[in-house]
Amino acid sequence: MHRLRRRGFTLIELLVVIAIIAVLIGLLLPAVQKVREAAARMSCQNNLKQITLAAMNFESANNALPPGGLVSPNSPNNPWENNPDGGPFTGNLAFLLPYIEQNNVYTQLDPKLFAFGTTAAAWIYTGTPVSGDGNNTGNYNKVCNAVIKAYLCPSDDAQGASVTGGVWDMYMWWSPYPTSAPLGWIADYVYNTAGYGAELGMANYVPNGGNTLDATAAAAGAFNATCVGPFTKNSKTKLTAITDGTSNTLAYGETLAAQAPAVGARDYKLSWMGSSSMWANYGVPADNHTAWWTYSSKHAGVVQFSMCDGSVRGVKKGIEYVSGQTPSGGPAWRAFQGLGGMREGSVIDDSQF
Repeated sequence: MHRLRRRGFTLIELLVVIAIIAVLIGLLLPAVQKVREAAARMSCQNNLKQITLAAMNFESANNALPPGGLVSPNSPNNPWENNPDGGPFTGNLAFLLPYIEQNNVYTQLDPKLFAFGTTAAAWIYTGTPVSGDGNNTGNYNKVCNAVIKAYLCPSDDAQGASVTGGVWDMYMWWSPYPTSAPLGWIADYVYNTAGYGAELGMANYVPNGGNTLDATAAAAGAFNATCVGPFTKNSKTKLTAITDGTSNTLAYGETLAAQAPAVGARDYKLSWMGSSSMWANYGVPADNHTAWWTYSSKHAGVVQFSMCDGSVRGVKKGIEYVSGQTPSGGPAWRAFQGLGGMREGSVIDDSQF
């Protein structure tokens, strides 16, 4: 009789199989991560497109695009920046709520927050009221805590990210400055603590305010007061005013509102209620040069922008403002300023992006 032999793997064979599986997993994981990032990038593109279409629908209904940010002339001074304006700090994205199926959030906000002129309430949506106008900031704070998915890039956990500084409840860039200085901006933030900013709904998108930084630099030549974007302080821009063409003018772009390194610990993040216009002047810096005043993203090598015709394009990182140069950057930087301006008349060199 033949003796039956039990068949099985030897230890060496088992180790070889495990090694092969480990190699396959090692090859598969980067591919999965790339697919995941590609999906996140496409979702971000869709967010930008929906935001821009919402702005176009706003323009159709109101005969003007929403302002880069609304500041009330009857508001008290903001001592932190010593400027003549302060509050109600109603950001651009707040105006778009009814046009992205968030009317339930919009209708809970005081209409005075969206009123131009001296009727606008002096109001901040965290902490104590800045005037005795009767606004219940506690209730409004809860409304501004709403997480709006369309305002968040899926590649960045802005809502859950911890910060060392605080939450921007308003920033925007303006020029010329309302009084003596040639340039103007407002920035204000609340500390990222419970009951005072931490609960606010965050955002990764800002409207384009253009570039007028070189307006007084005679040697620059290429930039002047016409190099302004469609979204500025208390603006009411009509689409017909975009004479460079809607396909040649930036509408919205991404920002992490964070100091470099953008992929690591961050100092700030941005609320949608205060998401206001960004300068094109600082370009699209590399990841290790980002700041709260620059466009930035967590996409590899690119920051995404929507154009005023609703299309979306990527702009490579590393197109930066260079201090002390006139003009302030190279051909790519100058081409990007052309995209930022809506009526400066430059011919855009797409090969720079």
